[in-house]
Amino acid sequence: LKPLRQHQRKLSSTSCASPQLSCRLCTRCVVWLLSPPRCGEGLSFWMSWASYWKGANDFLANASASDIMEKAKKAASDVADVATKAANEAAEAASKVADTVQAEYNRTFVDLDCQIFAVRPELQVMEFPADDKIDRLATRLNASHPQKMMILNMSERKYETSKFEGQVVEVAFRGLPSPPLEMLMELCLSAYHWLASDAGNILVVHCFQGYSRSAIFLSCFMAFRGLFPHPVDALHGICEMLSISDKSDIVPSQRRYLTYFQQVMQGFSPVRGRLRLLRAQLNGVPKFETEGGVAFRPYIEIWNGGEMVYSSLGEDGGLPNGVGASDSCASFPFPQDMFVSGDVLIRIRHVYTDGTKVTALRLAFHTGFLPDGFQLAKHELDSACNDSRFSNEAFLDVVFERGGSAESELEEAAGPPAVYEKARDLARRLAQEERKRLEEAAAAAAAAVVEVAAVRHADLGREPPCGDDARDFEPLQGESGGASTSPHNMATFPNFTSSSSGQAVKIVLSSRSSNARQGPAKRAAVHRAKRAVKVRQARCNFSAAATRRLWARRTAKKRGALLMIFLMRIGARAC
Repeated sequence: LKPLRQHQRKLSSTSCASPQLSCRLCTRCVVWLLSPPRCGEGLSFWMSWASYWKGANDFLANASASDIMEKAKKAASDVADVATKAANEAAEAASKVADTVQAEYNRTFVDLDCQIFAVRPELQVMEFPADDKIDRLATRLNASHPQKMMILNMSERKYETSKFEGQVVEVAFRGLPSPPLEMLMELCLSAYHWLASDAGNILVVHCFQGYSRSAIFLSCFMAFRGLFPHPVDALHGICEMLSISDKSDIVPSQRRYLTYFQQVMQGFSPVRGRLRLLRAQLNGVPKFETEGGVAFRPYIEIWNGGEMVYSSLGEDGGLPNGVGASDSCASFPFPQDMFVSGDVLIRIRHVYTDGTKVTALRLAFHTGFLPDGFQLAKHELDSACNDSRFSNEAFLDVVFERGGSAESELEEAAGPPAVYEKARDLARRLAQEERKRLEEAAAAAAAAVVEVAAVRHADLGREPPCGDDARDFEPLQGESGGASTSPHNMATFPNFTSSSSGQAVKIVLSSRSSNARQGPAKRAAVHRAKRAVKVRQARCNFSAAATRRLWARRTAKKRGALLMIFLMRIGARAC
């Protein structure tokens, strides 16, 4: 750098304005890589490169091995993160493709492109057997349950029933979204006796469009058998199995009948008292039409006993009177002789100018459950609950009076139908049997775990756990594979299955374990272990599925750590 310093001192006292001077001065410098128009600029360029190389040499001289290692680790970690992310994305994409292919294969070759859902092994739901699917549905059911199935047809449609090797029962309740209350009790009794007559019998239910009617009946039937305390509790799980929503696909009238069913199971027997309908009034006019002064052109229908008993639409089929958007309500007066009893359906429909009719709202109810005042909000009305054309403040009033006829007095004197009491007695017996079965299954699970613990201690020549403290019942240490009776080591017992729902518990012990249980010492050990387990029987509720998920997570973490270490070593060598 000495010639550069001398040249810099000369430049400080010499003007470089002329190109000749610049060229004459440049010839005295060291070898130049560039020929700038001014010597000052060329010198600055050379000095900047010299300072850069000097700084690089200083950094390499002062940098420690730990700093270089940290930077190498960081680079390797970045490479590992990118590689892991790419591997996960590739694995996820491959898994989705494999699942899609497997689902398509099952749908085409296994399920024969038709839907049959197993709510329970003995309770199944199938789609409507239309002309293009009845052969495939019959093939699947006849192959798996020949002469062992009873099909409940709740679709109100006819089809060729001879293709099914079993009974097909027509369940007709025209107009209602749910089976009538008395019919619902009779169906539960018939279905129970059919399933109880043979252990291999199954019950198949289907609707016409969707699965809502089937879901309502199965919810009531499972509560009837004591499997659930309330039909609503069973409804959520059934809807998940049928791939439908219990909020949007189940209408308010169907939920109302679930409540009716539960009240009957709790001891209430409704009487089919006759009511005289006086008037129905819809407060809050919906906006079905936006052009002109008419927003709603409604008429009302009354259905009772599966038949339409009244319609405000004239026989000529003309347009009903319209209601404007500025009106506060739409009123529907009934004739003087408008009597109904039992299951009733009220439907309000709208008629467009071209004659097209659509259902604006409907509601189903039983006259034996009506209070003195009957007012329903928007969320309690079918169709209107999810219709934005109705205001949120809209509601329907139904005005009626009780009695008023000789037939009503005779029905009240006759009392409620006997099917309610019959169904209630059988449901109580089934509920007691279900509770007893659950208690026996829990006791069997506790005894099985105690026997396994005693056998394992006896095989190792140790005393079994004893004492009233639950802490004495701890897993053994130092055994092969770290096996214990804790929930995290249930994989050690492949023949052990248990669940919180009280399913049967089965333990298969080897002959060596059976021999180890013989003798007074072994029996005393079992007795002490049972006494310890009685303090906390909750420890017997194991979950094999949770154990498998836990080990899967641990294995994934271990593999990820090994991959990161491998990539860090490659990155360190590259650096």
